[in-house]
Formats: sequence, C-alpha cells, structure tokens
Amino acid sequence: MNVARLVPMLGLFLTPEAWAQVPSSVQGTDAGGGAIIDTVIITRRDVFLPEDAERNFIYRLGNGLHAMTHAWVIRRELLLGAGSSADSSLTAESERNLRRLGLFHRVRVDTARTDDGKLALDVRTREAWSLQPRFTGRLAADGTITGTFGVTEINLAGTGNAMRVWYVRETDRDGMDLRLTSNRVGSTRLSASGTWQNLSDRDVVSWTVANPFRSLSDRSAFYYEGRSFQGRIPQYRRDNPDELQTVEWRRRALINRFTGTIAPIASPRGFLRVGATLEVRHEEHLRLENPDVDVDSLYATVPDSVYGLVGAFVRWRRARFERVEHFNGFAEEDQDLSDEVFLSLKLAHEALGYESTGVGARLRLASGRRAGSAILKGYLDGSGLFNSAGLDSGYVYGSGTAAVRATDRNTTFLRAIGGVQESPRPGSEHDIGFQILPRLWGPHAFIGTRTLQATVEHRSYLVDNFANLTGIGIGAFVDYGGAWYADQDPRLGGNIGVTVFGGSPLSSFAQVTNLNLGYRFGGGIADSEGSRWAFSAGGGLRF
Repeated sequence: MNVARLVPMLGLFLTPEAWAQVPSSVQGTDAGGGAIIDTVIITRRDVFLPEDAERNFIYRLGNGLHAMTHAWVIRRELLLGAGSSADSSLTAESERNLRRLGLFHRVRVDTARTDDGKLALDVRTREAWSLQPRFTGRLAADGTITGTFGVTEINLAGTGNAMRVWYVRETDRDGMDLRLTSNRVGSTRLSASGTWQNLSDRDVVSWTVANPFRSLSDRSAFYYEGRSFQGRIPQYRRDNPDELQTVEWRRRALINRFTGTIAPIASPRGFLRVGATLEVRHEEHLRLENPDVDVDSLYATVPDSVYGLVGAFVRWRRARFERVEHFNGFAEEDQDLSDEVFLSLKLAHEALGYESTGVGARLRLASGRRAGSAILKGYLDGSGLFNSAGLDSGYVYGSGTAAVRATDRNTTFLRAIGGVQESPRPGSEHDIGFQILPRLWGPHAFIGTRTLQATVEHRSYLVDNFANLTGIGIGAFVDYGGAWYADQDPRLGGNIGVTVFGGSPLSSFAQVTNLNLGYRFGGGIADSEGSRWAFSAGGGLRF
C-alpha cells in the first residue's frame, strides 16, 4: 500500500493547523518547497498580440476599443501574495479563479525565481474580447427561428463587472432581457446582480446580493435571492405527432430566499459545508379555460397564498480538476471532476401556510475521473416532497458522460440522460427537441414527465485561428431520445448527421456554434415537419 498517496486524503478531515504539521513532501505542496513568496508579478497582454496588431489596423483598433483588465481585479482573486508560503494547490486554484471570471482567453499562475533569486508568484493573462455582439439565431427543422440579438460587455472599464442588453426571441415569446452584474461591490467581498426580462407573455425581475465562496478554503458565505414573476406559462402535451395540445396558466409569484453556509472543513483539497435556508413565497397559479378572454374566466388551481419553507443542507466535496482544450470549444477550460455529495431537508409546515405538513428531501451525487485519454463524468439528482398521503411531488434525474480524446484535435463524446418527474409545476415538464437532444427535431417535439436522451458526437478541431477571428471544425453525430407522460406509451426518435462548427479563439468561454444536416428516424414525423431530412443551426452541446 502506498501510504504517501493515502495521507493527502486526510487533508479533507484535518484543520488547517493540523494539516500544516504534515510534511510538505506528503502534502504535495512542492511549488517553491514551502518557501515564502517575496513578490507578485502580473503580466497582462491585450486581446491581439503586439506583433499581430502592428501589421493589421483592425487588430490595433480592437485593442484600442478594449479596456484592459485592471491589475487590482486580478490581484484580488489570487489566494497567494507577498509573504505567503508557496503552495501548488493554492496556485492552481488561483488560476481557476481567474479563468472562472470569464475575462481572459488564457491564464497561467506559477512560481518563478527573480533575477536576484527571490521567489515570485508569476501571473500571466491574455485578455478575451469583452464587448460581445450577440447574434445567436437558431433555425429549427420545422423552420422556427429563435435567437438572441444585442450586446454584452463582460468587463466594464476593465473592472470585471458586466452588463447586457438583449432582444430575445424564443419559441413561444419575445422581448427585452437586461442584466447588470457586479462581481465585487466597491472594494467589498459582496457581489450583486439584477435582471429584468420584459417578454411578450411575462414580466420577470430577479436580483441577488451575496457574500459568496470565492475559494475552496473560504469558511462562510451568505446569499439573498429574489424573484418576481407575472405572466403566462404554456403547458404542452402530444398524444400523436400532429397534435400539440396547449394549456395556458397565469402565474403570479414573489419569492425571497435567504441562505447561510459555514465550512467547518475547508482547504484547497475540498470542503465540508453546512447551511440553512429560509424561503418565503407569495404565489398564485390560475388555469385559463380560454386563453383569448380575460382573467374572469380563470379558476384558481393554487390559490393566492403566502407560505414559507425552512431547510438545512450539507455539502461535501473532494476537489479534482482537469485543464483541457478542444473539448467544448476552442477556448481553454476547467473540467470539474470533483467527488461531491449534497443532501438537504426542507420542512413545509401548516404553520408556514401550507395545506398540510410535508418534508422535502434532495440528494445530489457527482463524480468524475480521467482514465487514460478519456474523461468520465456522472451525475445523479433526486428530490421529493412527502406528506401524510405519501409522495406529493418529485423528480429523479441522472446523466453519464464519456469524452475520449484520441488526439489533441479529435474528441468523441458519449452521453446518456434519464429523468422521471411526479406532479411537476406547470410548464416545467421535459420539453425536448431543437436545442435539446435530439437536435434535428422541432420545438416541443417530445414532451412529458419521463425522458430518455443519448448522443454520440465526434468533433475534429481543424483550425484554431482563422484570420485571428474564428476556429473551424467538422463532426458527426447520432442522437436518440424522447419524452412522454406516465399515461402514454414512450415516444422516441433520433437523428444521424454531420456538422460544421466554429468558435472564437479569443473567447473566454468554451462553446461552439453548429450547422447541422441529417436524417431523422423513429418517433413519427408530424405533417407540419415535412421531410425526414432536416437542417438546424445553433449553439453546440456542452459536455
């Protein structure tokens, strides 16, 4: 038995003071050998490299329009500084923190020796393009066009704050989507955000104020989230391919949720966190017997009521990350392969406004591993609300993913998904097709409280940087899946096809945009959908 490999696992169960007594050779903190960091060197590079900008006016203009991230924005995300003991795990986590901000195309954090032999924390960043025009039109197989059109600035004046102004056209609605986010309010640890969605069938305002966990080693956090919803919710059902049945609901809701968390065990290797939640809801669901007439024709399914929910939870995690490229896109990304267990219990009591007392429970499990050239990930999530009559509502959802990288530029994905719902809220049923597997089917092609989905997709990343503007790749895919209600026979369909995809080499986010062409099979094709051959365009799947 290799004792040296087992001892570091104890770090999850030791206090920082106790762990400090373990020899660094066993801890694995070999960077700098535990030496003291004398200085922090931050090297920032613009979106386009100087040698490229010298030869191209467009690149020079781009650098001129882009606001370079301030050094203090980078410095405040580092978990090490002058006077700190060098630690390889904190160095790696600092790099992930910077990458998670979404401001940089490339980040490297390491230790190095200065000319006079002193130890330095060497931080190198290359900016991602932050002013992002948003044109994400999608074309479904049935001719439905949706998309988002507007602009997003993810790095206002180089401060790391973000703003978006979008016009959104979805399958069933359209309107404006406005958002403002501050990762740090002033010089505090607080973050805040506000979103207003003024859509044709609903008006939604949401806001958050939080002191979040910013590292695996943080000991406490709190979150306040609020949401106001007024509008209509469509609920769909298919009993045959040509008949889409729709029920309209009107929902009014004001939700406030407060969460506090402490971490009795916290280190770069993982944590144990425990917390409590208080949720207060003012909610009303009404079913429209005739959507074309006014509210007098409604009858209340869930009456206007105010009720509360209290809960407690525990979350355990052993951290494990892999830095990869040519995975979900052309940009560098961190794949989270951590082992995680999350368990929560919630009490819905008559004294808090419920018709009867119930207890809710949720269990979420996740894990991942690298196995040679493959990355394996699994996820299982289940929740249920129980009262004196038994299960009131709930769901079980699971997925498994394997990504095999035969070469640096070729990745093959396999994913399987399954889910079951009982008594879900109107409009939250599984609704797949178009942007959700299988991708060549139209909106609302498969609907229900049961779902199965599977895909095999191969991507070849041919060119990383065509004209310094886009990467280009080709691929092939087979999708199969469906959704149905408990009183229906399973309805499943699939597609097989080829894809051409692209993605920005300067982006901070790994995702591609696909043009898909293929053949659909099974499931029954609705007359409105026409041929079994289909074309679609839109954002690529993320694994």
